Amino acid sequence: MLEHIQLLQDALIEEFYSLYDQYNEDHIYACALVFNEYLLVDYLAISTTRSLFAEHEETVQYLSEQDKWAVKKWRYRSPPSTESRFAQFKSLLADYLKTTHIFGNPVLEQEQANGQNNLDLFITAFKQAQQALAHSYGLDINNIVFFISIPNRPQAVVHSAQSLNVDSLLLAELIQHHAPQNLPAKTRTKQKLSQADKDLLVDVAQMVEVEPYDYLQVAQEAYLLTLESTFIDTNPYIQKLIQTIAAMDSGLNDGCALEKQEILDRIEQFYHANHSLPLPPPPSLSRYTVKKKVSS
Repeated sequence: MLEHIQLLQDALIEEFYSLYDQYNEDHIYACALVFNEYLLVDYLAISTTRSLFAEHEETVQYLSEQDKWAVKKWRYRSPPSTESRFAQFKSLLADYLKTTHIFGNPVLEQEQANGQNNLDLFITAFKQAQQALAHSYGLDINNIVFFISIPNRPQAVVHSAQSLNVDSLLLAELIQHHAPQNLPAKTRTKQKLSQADKDLLVDVAQMVEVEPYDYLQVAQEAYLLTLESTFIDTNPYIQKLIQTIAAMDSGLNDGCALEKQEILDRIEQFYHANHSLPLPPPPSLSRYTVKKKVSS
């Protein structure tokens, strides 16, 4: 799945660059990654100020002001080419969901914590694509509002827009359009840890508690955790912590290894952020020994 997310980032860069090249002179004000009713990626869309209603006698040729944020009515979108990276990503994601998650779509399930976690993976890919477009390609995107559009999920629009943009009048307008009463601009939904998240944190705590503490061994064990099939479906911030620990044996993290207590403190922070969850019991070394993998 991680390689699929990288493909999404590349596809977003490719598709947005093409749209920007064609319509930048029309003043692009918004860009959306659009999911369809089956909760699969559909296309990338943009809208421009020139496409908004401008002259009374030609209303048919323009978006009305009330449709300014109605993505389905926007005029410009990525073409349905089977050769594009975007089409490749859509196909790979569909295959992944069919083979790995037969009983549902974990990317955007409304009642599951994993749904929010995986939505954040898409947001992260989108943010990285934004940074590449600005810094590597030199595009002026400061006045464009970016977000993810999902049918009947205005909270996803708000969450993604807040994550992908700095405060602006346009951002406030988008949020007001999708959540005029219930979701003020700075409101974020607290994420609860899933059982998989809690199990992963316990695994990390157990391997850190092994004496004597050896940061190289801990890094190796953390790396093995990233290879688990369920790793991609866990909280992205927990993923980031484990990836940071795994990088200790490759000279990353500014060349410094994390101390045992620092890792344990970071683990505890996840539980402080979820007050309804009890802290896990002290790690059991015997349980760790059973689960421990032997590296070749």
